Amino acid sequence: MDKPKFHELVNMVEQVHNGSIIRFTERFNKKVGISLIVVLSEIRKLGSCQASELAKALGYSKSSMSAIMKKLFAAHYIEQKMDLHDRRKNVIIITDEGNAILDEAEVIGQEYYETMYSVLTEDELMQYIEIQKKLLNQIQSFKK
Repeated sequence: MDKPKFHELVNMVEQVHNGSIIRFTERFNKKVGISLIVVLSEIRKLGSCQASELAKALGYSKSSMSAIMKKLFAAHYIEQKMDLHDRRKNVIIITDEGNAILDEAEVIGQEYYETMYSVLTEDELMQYIEIQKKLLNQIQSFKK
């Protein structure tokens, strides 16, 4: 088997990525994109945070995070509260509506995950995850 060219490899990765997003959003059938779900999930994981923390943790630009925050606020999925440790700051928290939409997305996401990755053995799946982490770390090292 010939080693794929760079553009062929990138195209293959994009097709898998885009196909996954399309299948998920077709099934989820809400006016909430995957980026919003990713951000909601991170907010729930952190409990409360600032937008700048989210952008850094998720690798989003400040402008992208700002656009996502506006959509999440408009949909009432998040709200701002005063930081209990520093009254000069506001933190973002997930609302009940945000938790409900995230719970629904996680159920559909888990069903998709089980279907999509069922073609891999447990060992292959773990290798795939480790390869993705290794590549992500390499990409992030370029930014430094």
